[in-house]
Amino acid sequence: MRILSIGSIKPVEGFEDRLNLELDLLSKKGFDVTLKKNYKGNAVFFYCYIEDEIILKENHYKNMRQIVVNSIANALSDIVMDYWEPILIKKIIRDNYFYFNEIEQNRIYDFTRDIANSGELNLTQDTSSKVKRKICVVHKIQEYLSDNNIIMLDGFIDFRLREYMEQLEELVDTAIDEYLIDREYKEFIDLLRHFIDLQEPKKDLVNVLFCNTKIVLMDEDSEFIENDLSLDLLAQENTEVSTDDIVVSTLINIAPRKIVIHGFDGKNKIEVINTIYNIFEGRIHFCNSCNICLQSKPLTTK
Repeated sequence: MRILSIGSIKPVEGFEDRLNLELDLLSKKGFDVTLKKNYKGNAVFFYCYIEDEIILKENHYKNMRQIVVNSIANALSDIVMDYWEPILIKKIIRDNYFYFNEIEQNRIYDFTRDIANSGELNLTQDTSSKVKRKICVVHKIQEYLSDNNIIMLDGFIDFRLREYMEQLEELVDTAIDEYLIDREYKEFIDLLRHFIDLQEPKKDLVNVLFCNTKIVLMDEDSEFIENDLSLDLLAQENTEVSTDDIVVSTLINIAPRKIVIHGFDGKNKIEVINTIYNIFEGRIHFCNSCNICLQSKPLTTK
């Protein structure tokens, strides 16, 4: 007996393999389902069969069908997310954000895919965005197949996955915000680089040291470099200005020809080090084995 029929107009690589994988898992649980393939016009159909004798013997047609529906829904949800999701994201960007040029749209797409595939928790539910989307698609397919024996996946995506599409649109909106912030940051970094290139260096070398939770600056003679008094006053008056911001500003004012970063373990103060690295690209050197590095942890300023 034919239990379900799955059709697709757009050829999808790995479609049949993903269905067979799911049915193989069913077979290991004692549910023998046969998958047959047939072409009709420009569409491909996959038919799920269970032998009549098994259904009649067990007399549990509804239960067996539901088990098959759950497995097929799981497989189809993966196909939607692995194959169609990138296409849908590009369409959303192209239709809703047409005023960005092609290069910008490609960057927005990259940001969206990074967010879509991340494990970040959703703000309203204790589940990741990716898991939330999969659950949504699985439930919609199960709901549809509870009343229908055939599903055309292309049309189902176009007309039955509005909630899923809204989730993708939210991802793109978030990616737009991150892209614009990233663009502004890069433009700001470029401006600082230009400013530094125009400056005459006040020192040839500045050592950047990690001292417990602080970053301190020393010159080539191992003398501490004091922060600009105006910067300290600014930090006192503005709580949004951190000590790390002062370190970066001090380095920009000095514009040294070379900066050596000592004792950086790649775990702490990553953001400020990335900023320094981006601003002073080509002038940065890392060191973890000199005397300054060995003494940096117990080192304290006067």
